[in-house]
Amino acid sequence: MQMSEACHLSFRERLGLVCVRRFQHILYQQAKALQTLGVGPELKNEVLHNFWKRYLQKSKQAYCKNPVYTSRRKTTVLEDNPSHSDWDSEPELLSDLSCPSFVESGAESQPDVHAQKPLPIIKASQSETASVCSGSLDGVEYSLRKEKGIVKMTVPRTLAFCYLSLLWQRETITLADLLRFVEEEHIPYINAFQHFPEEMKLYGRDKGIFAIESWPNYEDIYKKIIEVATFLDLPRFPDITEDCYLHPNILCMKYLMEVNLPDEMHDLTCHVVKVTGIGEVDFLTFDPIAKKAKTVKYDVQAVAVIVVVLKLLFLLDDNLEWSLSNIAEKYNEKNEEDKPWFDFRKWYQVMKKAIDEKKQKWEEARAKYLWKSEKPLYHSAIDRSVVCKRRGELHFLLLTPSNNTVVEKLSILI
Repeated sequence: MQMSEACHLSFRERLGLVCVRRFQHILYQQAKALQTLGVGPELKNEVLHNFWKRYLQKSKQAYCKNPVYTSRRKTTVLEDNPSHSDWDSEPELLSDLSCPSFVESGAESQPDVHAQKPLPIIKASQSETASVCSGSLDGVEYSLRKEKGIVKMTVPRTLAFCYLSLLWQRETITLADLLRFVEEEHIPYINAFQHFPEEMKLYGRDKGIFAIESWPNYEDIYKKIIEVATFLDLPRFPDITEDCYLHPNILCMKYLMEVNLPDEMHDLTCHVVKVTGIGEVDFLTFDPIAKKAKTVKYDVQAVAVIVVVLKLLFLLDDNLEWSLSNIAEKYNEKNEEDKPWFDFRKWYQVMKKAIDEKKQKWEEARAKYLWKSEKPLYHSAIDRSVVCKRRGELHFLLLTPSNNTVVEKLSILI
C-alpha cells in the first residue's frame, strides 16, 4: 500500500486492517517455527508469502482495484511515524518478492505493490475513537460481512495455509505431524495472540476471533485445506512421486519401523499400493482446480495399508492371529538361536501397554492445560488502564505493612 493511498484511510479503516495484520503475524510466526523444525526458508519467503498475498487479493482486502476497506473520504494526516509500520514484525511475508504466475492469475492485481511504507497517524473523531472499545473494525463488522464465495480467515485456517505450503514444497511433514507440533507448542496456535505487538493487542469482540480454546481437529483442518485451496484457485501441486516422503511406500516403511513391525512387511505394503493404484502420481498429487478437489490423507492412507497387510497375514478375526501366535511362540522356544518368528500376541501386548501409557499422559496433559493466557485480555483499552492503575496501587500498598486490609480488598478486585 502506497503512502498516497494510506492517507485516504479513515481511522476505522485502519482498525479494520489490524485484523488482517494479526493473521499475517500468526502466519509469520508459524512459518518461523516450521523453519526452526527444519523446513526450508523458501516456505516462508516464497510459498506462504504468495498464498497469503493471493488470499488478500481473492478476498478483496488488498492487491486489487477496490479493496473492501478503501474509502473515498479524506482524513487529516498528522505525521509519518516509522514505528507504526504494518509489516515491521514480518517483513518477509508481504515484501516485494517476485511471485509465480499462478499468484496473479484469475484476480485483479494492484499495479503498485512495492516496498511497504509506514501508515501515517490519522486524526480521528471522538465517535471513531470510541469504537476501539468494541475492538477493531474487523472485530465488530467481521462477522457481519457475508459476501458469497468469500472464505473468512480464522486461526484454524492458518494451519490450512501452513499445510498447503508444506505440501507445495513436498516437505517431510504430514498433517498429523503438523497438529502434533501444534499440541506440543512447537508451532504457535493456542494463545498465539500473546505474541502480538502492542498495536495489535486484542480488545472487545476481537477476542472471539483470535482466542482459541480447543485443539485443532484433523478432519476439520483437512476440510479447511480443501476449502482454502479451492478458494485460492491454486493450480495442480508438484507431483508426489515414489521418491517423495509423502508417497505411501516411504510412509509405510516409516510407520512399520515406528510400531516395531517386521521389515519384511514392507514388500507386502508395496504390493498392496501397486495393486490398488494408490501410489500413482495422479492419485497422490493434489489438484484444487479439478472437478472434485480432494487431497490424499497421506498419513491415514499409509496406516490403512499396514492394517490391510496385517489383515491379509493374520486375518484379525480375534482367532487366527492368536493361533498363529501360539505356533510362533513354540517355535521361538525350540529355536532360540535362529531368527525368531513374529509373535503377534507379544507385539500386541507390548504396543498396547506403550500406547495406553502414552494416551494416559496425553489425556492428563490435556486435562491440566490452562486455556487462560499468561497475558490478560481486556474488553477495552479503558479496562486495561483501570487494571494497570489498580495494580500500581496494590504494589505501592504492599510497601506499607499497615495497609494489609486494603491490599486484600484491592487484590480481590484485580
